[in-house]
Parts: sequence; C-alpha cells; structure tokens
Amino acid sequence: MVSESCSRNYNHPYTPYDIQIQLMDAIYNTIENGYKIGLFESPTGTGKTLSIICSSMTWLRTFKRNNTFLETNNEVEDVYESESEEDEPEWVKKAYQSSIVNRSKNKLIEYEHYLDKIEKEHAQNKRKEEELEIKVHKRRKAMTAAGTDLSEESYLPMDYYSDSEVGKIEDQNLAITKEINRLLKKVENKEEVSYINECPIKIFFSSRTHSQLNQFSSQLRLTNFQASFEDLEERTKYIPLGSRKQLCINEKVRSKGNDQSVNDACLDLQRETNGCQYLPKNYMMSSVTKEFADLSLAKIRDIEDLNELGIELNICPYYSVRKGIEMTEIISLPYQMIFQDTTRKILNLDIKDSIIIIDEAHNIIDVITSMYSIKITSDQLNKVIKSLKIYLNKFLKRLNSGNRINLMKLIKICQILLKFLNTNSEKVKSGDEVQIQDIFKDSTGDLVNIHKLDQFLTKSKIAYKIESYIEKTEMETDNGEKKGRITNSGGSSSSSSSSSNPLLFTIIKFLRTLTNLSKEGKFFWDNENGTISLNYMLLDPNAVFKEIVDQAKCVLLCGGTMEPMSDYMDYLFPSVPTNKINTFACGHVIPKENLQVFPISQWNDTNFEFSYQKRNDSKQLMALGEFLIEITKRVPYGVVIFFPSYKYLDQVLQFWRDTKILTSIESEKTIFREPKDPSNVEKVLNEYGYLIQTERKGAILFSVVGGKMSEGINFSDDLARAVIMVGLPYPNAYSGEMVTKRKYIETSELSNGGTTTDAKEKSRNYYENLCMRAVNQSIGRSIRHINDYSIIYLVDRRFSTPRIQNKLSQWVKERISITTTNNNNNNSIYIMESTTDFFNIIR
Repeated sequence: MVSESCSRNYNHPYTPYDIQIQLMDAIYNTIENGYKIGLFESPTGTGKTLSIICSSMTWLRTFKRNNTFLETNNEVEDVYESESEEDEPEWVKKAYQSSIVNRSKNKLIEYEHYLDKIEKEHAQNKRKEEELEIKVHKRRKAMTAAGTDLSEESYLPMDYYSDSEVGKIEDQNLAITKEINRLLKKVENKEEVSYINECPIKIFFSSRTHSQLNQFSSQLRLTNFQASFEDLEERTKYIPLGSRKQLCINEKVRSKGNDQSVNDACLDLQRETNGCQYLPKNYMMSSVTKEFADLSLAKIRDIEDLNELGIELNICPYYSVRKGIEMTEIISLPYQMIFQDTTRKILNLDIKDSIIIIDEAHNIIDVITSMYSIKITSDQLNKVIKSLKIYLNKFLKRLNSGNRINLMKLIKICQILLKFLNTNSEKVKSGDEVQIQDIFKDSTGDLVNIHKLDQFLTKSKIAYKIESYIEKTEMETDNGEKKGRITNSGGSSSSSSSSSNPLLFTIIKFLRTLTNLSKEGKFFWDNENGTISLNYMLLDPNAVFKEIVDQAKCVLLCGGTMEPMSDYMDYLFPSVPTNKINTFACGHVIPKENLQVFPISQWNDTNFEFSYQKRNDSKQLMALGEFLIEITKRVPYGVVIFFPSYKYLDQVLQFWRDTKILTSIESEKTIFREPKDPSNVEKVLNEYGYLIQTERKGAILFSVVGGKMSEGINFSDDLARAVIMVGLPYPNAYSGEMVTKRKYIETSELSNGGTTTDAKEKSRNYYENLCMRAVNQSIGRSIRHINDYSIIYLVDRRFSTPRIQNKLSQWVKERISITTTNNNNNNSIYIMESTTDFFNIIR
C-alpha cells in the first residue's frame, strides 16, 4: 500500500510507518546513487525485513524497466557492427531495438504462463495423490536404513596416489560450468534473444540463522511488485539456498549429524556404483531437475518447501535448486555461502554487480573472524591420535601405500603438535605469539609436505571414513551400550543429534591454516580456565570482505542494533571512501512515552560501578539487591535482568542467598535463570511465559549478555515490562584473542603513521564497542511492536557518561531520563516514583 508521505510506490503490503518509509528511501537511494556501502539500523519490531524487501525489489524492477535490458541493447549494437557496412538511419535502429524489446517482453509473458501452467499441474497431481492416499516416498525404492550395519569395506577410502589427478566428485558434478551452460543455451536458442541474461543484477539476502532466512521467505510471500515491463504481471523469482544438511532428502546421509560429515557422506555415496538414488549422473541435463527448478521459481518457497518438493519429484533439492539460479532475481543464503569464496564457486554464484544485503549485521565482524579461526588443545590431539591409530591398525593391510603413508604422516604431525603444546603449556601466557618455525623446531615435521597432506585429506575424504568407523566402534563398546562419539563440545553425543564437528575435522582445519599463511592472521597461545590451546585467528576481516565489496554493485549491512558503527568503517571496508558510504539510523515505531530509559548511577548512598575490580563489593551487591526488590514491587508481569557473565551471575545469586535478598525478591516475583545449555532455553522461556500469564505477581528472569536470551529471544509484551542491564559487559581483556586483536590494532595504527596515544585509543574504542554492541543487542529485545511498552534500567555510573551514552542505539539514547541531583536519596525516590507513574499511566 502507498502512504501519502511516501516518495515512491514501494508496493509495501501494508500502509508503512513513517520510519519504514525513511528506511526504504535510504536503501533505495543508496543503491540508486552509486554508494558502495550502506549501513542501516532499524530497531527490532519496526518491520525491517519488509522494508528491505520492498525497497531493494522496487529498485531492481525500476532498473529493469528504465534500462530496457542492457544485454538486449548490446545485442542490437553487435548486430549493427557486424552486419551493416554503412550507418543505418537512427529510426531504423530504434525500430529494430523496439522489436527486440517486444520479443523479450513476449518471452517473459510466455515464461510467466509456463510457470503458471506447471504450478497448476503440480498442484493437481499432488491433490490426486493425496485423495488416493498415495505418498510419493512410498513409491520409491526402499533405501538402506540409517542404522543398518555396514561392511568394513565401506570404511575404506579410495586408493590414493599422491601425484594423481583424481578429481573431487564435487568437481565432476560441476563439470557443466556456467560457460558451458551459456553455450548450450546459445545452441538451443540461437534464433532468440535469451531472457536469462537480460538483467544480470541479482539481490543476495544473507542472514545468520535458518529461522531468520525462513522469516525472510514468509515476508517475501506478502509482496507483489511492478513488472519489468508495463501492463504485465510478473512474479518475484526467488530461491533459498541452504546446506546439504538442510536440503538433503537421503536419510542415510542426513543421519550423519554434523555438516562436514553430511558433506563427505554425500560425496562418498556419489562415488559408489549406483550413486545416490535422488541424483541422476548428469543431473543438470535432467528434465526432472529442470522441473524442480521451474517449480521452485513458480512461487515463493522456503527450505522446507524445497525439501518437500524434492521428495515429491524424487530429486535432490541441494543440487537441483542450482538450475534456477540464473533465472532468479533474489536469493537468500546463510553467511557461510556468501563469505566463503570456495562455496560461491561450487554453487556457481556470480556476485558481480549484485546487491548484497547482510541482515543481523551487528555481529558480522565476529562471524567472519570465527569462520577463518581455529584452536586445538592437547586433549583433542590425544583423542585424534588414538582414533587414527585404531583405524590404521584395523585397516593397515587393506590400505594402499598412498593411504598408509599419508595416514602415518598425519599421525606424525599430530604428535609434533601435541609435543609442542605439552612442552610449552607451563610457560606461556594468553596472547603470546607463536611462530610456525617454532612448532617444527627440533623435529622432522618440517619435512612433511603439509600442502600435499591436505590434498590427500581433501581428495580421499578419509576423515569421514575414520569418523564413521570410530563412531561405530564406540557404539559397540561397553556391552552394546551406545556411546556417542567425542566431539568438540567435549562430551558424548549421538550422531543424529550432534551439531559439533568431530575432532578430526577440527585438526584438519588447523593444518590448513599452516599451509595458507597470511599477514592478516596470527598463531597465539590462550589459557581458558586452565586449558591451554594453540590458536589461529584472522585479525583483518577486510581481507575477506574486500573481495565481496569489490565485486558487488552495493553491499547493505542492516540490523536492529548497529551502533557503534565506527568499527565497520575501520575494520570491514577501510579502503572504501567515506563519500561512498551511506549510514542511516531510524527511530522506533513506538510513541516516545512508551519507553523510558534510566541510567542508575547509585542507590541511596551507594555508587554503582561493576568493573572487574569493584564488582564483588558487598555493599554494592546489597544495594543492587535492594534496588531490585523495589523494582519487582512496581513493575508488573515480567522483568529481565542481564549480567555480564554466567560466573558473575552465579556469584551474585549466591551472595543474595546468603543475605536473604533472594528470598525477598522471590516474595515479589517467581525467579527463573537462563540455563547454560542452549537446548534448555526454550523450556525455561515457556515456563517463564506461562507463569507470567497465569500468576498475578509475575516473574523475573536472570540472563547473561551473549547468551541465548540476549541474542535470539524476543521479549515482547508482558515478557519484559522492564529490562535491567547490570554493569558494562566488557569481554575478557586478558583472553588470548583479545590480547592478540588489540595488539594487532595498535601495531597497524602505528604502521599507518599514528602516535602511541592514537593506537591505544583505537584499541580502547574497539574493546568498548564490543561491549556496547552487546548492551544494545540485549536491551533491544524488549520492544517488539508499536503498542509495546517497557522501562530500561542501565545500572552502572558509567552509563551516565557522554562517551558511553553516545554508543547507545539512537532510539534508546533519545529516551534517556536525566536523574542526577545532589541528593542520592532523592534520585532513588525519583526513579521509583517515575516507575510507578509510568505503569499507572500507560495501563
């Protein structure tokens, strides 16, 4: 719908709020005016996703209409350059161009009719099957059950020859490259102007979680945009991309649990004589693959819909969806697929001149860093060495020389790493840098060609074979009692439920960092709760992000809590000129009076400062408890309180138990605590929500910044009528990662001509910005829609300083209530009276 104040028709399905119009204008103008980067903050609950969809798709369709398809125009010029000896009159050229445009329009009409037809036929066929109570999967040939015992031969890799050209199965599947596809299309349609290449610009929407990407699909279903040509109806061409684990419909493969094992199991199955029953040998040329791709474009489908479609057609969704990439206008995909160059090449994703939208971008620096970072411990290495020896002893006589030699080399490298860790564990401290040559000092490890060893591990997929065999032997031990394999989580887990990568994959990833050294990364020591680890960390995410920025037409970073924004300029795209970066932060949809923000510097005569040195002061903890008791008396329904860490939360709760403070709090509200195990969060949250709705006194939820509650849970309506932030949740300043990162920032600033003072200040800013992004993310969970209301209490004197307040989200900062007077008792009274008045008025 169109608002009277709207500058253009964005085809928003509802009447947009003013701030939604402002955001859509900002996104549209960023793309239209040639900005390379757009940074957008739109608070959660303001309809951000729909605003992103409507503005970007409106721009794309407008571009296609106004530019009359650049590829077509180029073909016109090519025709005249090749076929005309003399210049033709301009009116002849225009007439010829018009005829080609008309043909393109007719092709689009035909394609839309074709998609209508196949979707209608598919729906009719599906109804017939349902009426006859025939399920497609029952007609398929019965497959081997996931739990069926496999012969020992299945745990053997292919014979490996170190200098052979044995290609990856993935490469075989991708043999029909984009260029070959293009040539095939020219042969098939040599008399026609291809519609597929007429508008090369695509929109890529990437987010962090599967649920966020599914939400994008559901929001996209609500929209309908003007067509690329006048007087024409045109559907939005969209496909969601996902991992094998998400899209695989072969239960034998899906049951492997973690992503890497599913990948290797899939590729391993394709090597077998009969291959996978859902993947034809030349799947890109298969008519069923084409039918799947066309149906995936015929209407908006999410990942689950593609799974269902694959089952109905008896075809692999993971591979078949790629057939539709060229025709699509908008693609959604997880972070890993957009940020990893190898993955983009495998999927044949061309991001040149595209619009790339990164959602939930507040954590994007951490995401890129973690994707290219890894750590190992002596405990992990011991377990891997043991597993490798068990496997080698079992299959020694059945492995060819290439496999045997490389497995022994792998054991040797692991033993060298283990010795290096054990030798140094007593004398290193977190953040100490490690030189590669020191690892192989006094050993013959430097004689092992790690690059060739990596080639062996990649081509043979032996890690999956070893992992599968060790899992089998562990489940057969202890008189048949099932014991899940040991994973990076440190405990046992069944293969069906594990999401952690097996240790061998972790070790292999670490070995790859040894072969791909770069100045943007460093090896260092870390000591976390007494566990010494050898770490590799990507220190400059710009090294990854620059390639994307250089290729794309425009990169848009969007989020509900993007402040402070300076880090993105400094560390993600420092080479992009400031006049090519557009930033925008919109307000909240709620009325100003629906939210109050109180910085709490003291309670009665006690100052609040929860710094590391002062956080355990008993007088301060008593004052915090008294403050909380008064809040629970005045705030209805739910109160959510955030602490900097689980450890500190445990300490505070124990102090309050000992001093009976907790008993007083519990007399006002039922107490809940965020569990450390993320799998239990939903259960606790459901109980918390149920009690709020059924008991008059409500409940209080003790949570942790950086935990599941602060990142992925929306506390709408009565779940959070108050949010309390206790202290500033700075990360551990003495962790190996933080020491190494801050040292890198300071060294880089000095090398760029900065002073020592400049370097220290930039490092401090980075550290402080990490903290404030976490604060903004946590307190932003409380307001979810235009009629919502809440109070935010920021409990620490530092929240009253301009430096910290300037790093709060704009919509929070503009609602701060000034409470400071010369009388501490008066401040406390004012805050409590204001709290009572707020809820009396708004309810």
